[in-house]
Amino acid sequence: MSALHLPAGAGATHRFLGTMMTVKAGETETGKALTLIEQECPPHFATPWHAHQNDDEAFYVLSGTVQLYCGDQTWQAGTGDFVLLPRRLPHAFANRQDSPLRLLQLTWPAGFEHFAADIAGCDADPGLLAEVAARHGYQIIGPPPIS
Repeated sequence: MSALHLPAGAGATHRFLGTMMTVKAGETETGKALTLIEQECPPHFATPWHAHQNDDEAFYVLSGTVQLYCGDQTWQAGTGDFVLLPRRLPHAFANRQDSPLRLLQLTWPAGFEHFAADIAGCDADPGLLAEVAARHGYQIIGPPPIS
């Protein structure tokens, strides 16, 4: 592993579940330690309920407010807030606002960037999403939360 400087706006970009993800660092850059992604979620976006089998996930909110659902907990996180979602615990998140939501997504160990690349542009098909997710250690549990 060597030092890395990635200018603003640089990194592999993928359309993922209607969001834009820019991979800032992944398996190659971090010696498989972690993946860091800058994510922009459009207004009224929501992920399906899902669980990560092999990695933990965290978010740092750059701008906007995210509604989070994890196990039986629900809360909001705003600009500057940090959220940790442990592996194997079902979760989802949503942008309930009328403006974009910007997040830094951190997963460890690394590898989420491969899932994002494999599903990019094909995420409108729920069956395909579940199949590709399973290959990468993610379980799609159900549709996005309603509120």
